[in-house]
Amino acid sequence: MTITELAIKRPSLIVVIFAALTVVGVFSYNQLKYELLPKITPPFITVTTVYPGASPQEVETSVTKNIEDAVSGIDKIKTVYATSAEGASFVSIEFTMSADVNIALQDVQRKVNEVLSQLPEGAKTPVISKFALDELPVLRIGLTSTMPSRAFYQLVKNKIQPMLARVPGVGQITLVGGDEREIKVNIDAQKLRSYGLSLLQVTQAIKASNLDFPTGKVKEGDQQYVVRVAGKFSSLDGLRNLVVAQ
Repeated sequence: MTITELAIKRPSLIVVIFAALTVVGVFSYNQLKYELLPKITPPFITVTTVYPGASPQEVETSVTKNIEDAVSGIDKIKTVYATSAEGASFVSIEFTMSADVNIALQDVQRKVNEVLSQLPEGAKTPVISKFALDELPVLRIGLTSTMPSRAFYQLVKNKIQPMLARVPGVGQITLVGGDEREIKVNIDAQKLRSYGLSLLQVTQAIKASNLDFPTGKVKEGDQQYVVRVAGKFSSLDGLRNLVVAQ
């Protein structure tokens, strides 16, 4: 019996067959994965460490080599690129296409944490970030306001950016530009010499006087409270009246 004869004599069977094929086709279509920008390059992870005032040679021996040696043993690494500049270290890790960038990021974080104690005292905490072409920003937002520039920057940083970060599907938000508030301490070099003080003493006095630190614990029944001393400057007058030396 040919297909034509079967369709004429038993049309209900043909309807059932085509209905089953339609259901399977719709189900298969919904299971397809597609991307507007597919993975065309292997993922990269960068480790950036700032070491203020250090020469490139010192950065190389004290920071870059320690981090490079630590991350070199991670699985699925293709190439490790290291660059040492004045006051900064850059270690870029290229992984193979089969590597899961999120798992690789955790492995790099774990390896870097293991060598934190070997970094020099003046080095900042390494910043680890991942990069892939399919993770380039898909939305750029420009903000303007009639508010004072510093107040507007604080509003965006403290209010708007956290709200956007909680939106489902948002991976990372980078704030670029703006006039961030900062306090500059201008030193009178002549007065500094007349008092027999150095610039380092002034810097250390400001750092030591601008700290919050725990002083103990207080127990009340089943609860325990941590007591902290709030020692950070709350106004410019506190900074102006700081005693550098006696």
